Formats: sequence, structure tokens, C-alpha cells
Amino acid sequence: MTMRSLGLGLALLMLGTLGAPSVARAQTTGETQRISGQRFEALAKRAIASLGLPRDASYVQATPIRDQIVAAGRASLIVESPLATPSYVNVPIDVDLDGSFYRTVFVGYRVQRYVRTAVAAHDLVAGTVIDKADVTVERVPFAGRPGNGTRVLIGRKIVCPFRKGQPVYIEETQVNQIVKPGSSVVLIVNDGGVSVVAEAVARTGGGLGDEVDVYNPSTNRTLSGMVVGPDRVQLDIMGAQ
Repeated sequence: MTMRSLGLGLALLMLGTLGAPSVARAQTTGETQRISGQRFEALAKRAIASLGLPRDASYVQATPIRDQIVAAGRASLIVESPLATPSYVNVPIDVDLDGSFYRTVFVGYRVQRYVRTAVAAHDLVAGTVIDKADVTVERVPFAGRPGNGTRVLIGRKIVCPFRKGQPVYIEETQVNQIVKPGSSVVLIVNDGGVSVVAEAVARTGGGLGDEVDVYNPSTNRTLSGMVVGPDRVQLDIMGAQ
């Protein structure tokens, strides 16, 4: 081998060695672009606007959509038909680059139902006997429990504290026993237009409007009457007959 051939071979070898890193960089550092997640959310909102909803319900986006990093090129967003169930809706949005499919992004929504029920009108502490001013009716997210009005709560005692606007369900209250078993009560007996008042002993306890048993020592009889106030029981004989 001549010196000229040897020099040419070494030159080609050096060119090949120096050129290899530049090829690797070109394969791993391609240009990218960012597509805002808000674009996907805006398109999905338009897609679900035409869907029907149950009464007292709305769509609540499950999670925010992050910005999408895709390869460089002419990007197009194509909204597919929403995939709906009674409790969830998915909106598929295809990302196309230069007319070819690249990926699909799903925007999910929960179907949030609402119910009108009694809520605390202000902060309430445990043990409060509910008055008209303590509760009001508002529209709140449905959490699997049927709503109740305020009338069934009046006179009942709450067993835990409530924040203003927090739903108050009847299961979270208990009867405020204004007549207790064994206590002395005033028995009011109504017979037509005549009322007779006597002292009696409560056999059972109850709250306002409840029916309790009372024992009348003067007649040696046990009667049933309605609680009309603290330690006051009323018996309507005409009604009973």
C-alpha cells in the first residue's frame, strides 16, 4: 500500500468517526410543539352541549387536561362522538399531524345530580334543638340520600355540628324528648268543648307531636295522648271515640 492510499484511508476513517454523533443528535432531538389543554376542554364542552341531561343534573369535568407535546407539523384536532353512560361521558379528540393520526385525548365528565334538601342556615353546634331559623332549603349535589324538607326537622335535636350550607338529614337528628318516661306531666283531656286538667305520670317518652302513654293515679287508668309541650300531654276523647 502506497503512502497516498494510506493517507486517503485514514482521512475517510476520521470523517466517518466525526460524522456519527451528528446523525445520532438528529434522531433524538426532533422539533416539537405544544397544544394547550384548554383547547381540548373548549372543544369537549361544545360536544356535550347538545347531549340531554337528567332533571337537576349537570356535567362536571373529572380532571383538567394537560398541555399536549406533539411532533412538529400541521396539527388538527378532530372531535369524535361522545361516549356516554348514565353517570359518565368521555369525549374523544383525535390529534392529526399533517393529515395523519397521531394520538387521541379523552376529556371526561361526571354526571352530577342535585337535590333540594334542608341545609343549615348558619353554623350549628351538637345538641341544638332545631328551630325554623336554623334550617333552609337549597339545591345541593346528590350524594345518594333523598332530600328532606325543614318541617320534619323542627323540634328535633342534632347529634353532630353542622357548617352553614351543609345538608341536615333526619337520620342525623334525634327526637327531643320533652316528655320523659317516669316524669310528672300535665294531662289535658278534651271532651267536646270541655277541658279537664289532671296530673299524670308518663309511661313512655316522646317529642313534640309524638303519642305517649300516661298513667292517671286518680282514675287508676293508663291513657294515650299527644305531646303538645314540655311535660304536657293532650288527649282528645271525641277524636279517640
